[in-house]
Amino acid sequence: MELAITDLLDGFEPVPKSYSRPQPLAGVEILPLQRFVDDRGLFLELYRAEPTHPGTEKLTAFFAGVPVAQLNYSLVTASDHVKGLHYHLGQSDIWFCPPPSKLKVVMLDLRKGSPTAGQTQVVVLGDGKDALVKIPPGVAHGYKPLTVPCGLFYVVTRCFDLDAPDEYRVPWDHPLVRDLWPVRNE
Repeated sequence: MELAITDLLDGFEPVPKSYSRPQPLAGVEILPLQRFVDDRGLFLELYRAEPTHPGTEKLTAFFAGVPVAQLNYSLVTASDHVKGLHYHLGQSDIWFCPPPSKLKVVMLDLRKGSPTAGQTQVVVLGDGKDALVKIPPGVAHGYKPLTVPCGLFYVVTRCFDLDAPDEYRVPWDHPLVRDLWPVRNE
């Protein structure tokens, strides 16, 4: 038996759920990683300078032309907050959320000449979604920890300079991103 709209209670008119996937921001790259699991635990390869055997070409290509200047690790031990939305003019970041942490990355394209200028992208990392995210200059980025504690390992293409930091802020609740932080219950 099929129902008609008139068979539903008032206020429950059907609104089709969207399964469309938003396009990624120009220059943002996501590389899924291969997790090797056995009865002792797991292994993930996060960086490779050259492909020495079949299956390692994608990781090598992901880092091709990326000058690794600094490796950082951040651990958040507080809950229910957002870690700074910020951007760089010259630096690229590559982010990885190590197991068992999980976080939501929110990005906003601030580049005038970009085909995705003013658009946003959300990526959930960790908790089994093992991937690297490459964030180019001019794309604001921040994250909301979904686990406590929550770890973030990241590579940057320029060393941090306290006298001339290449880091600029965007309010976490800017109108273009404020609705992206909550965990969606659909």
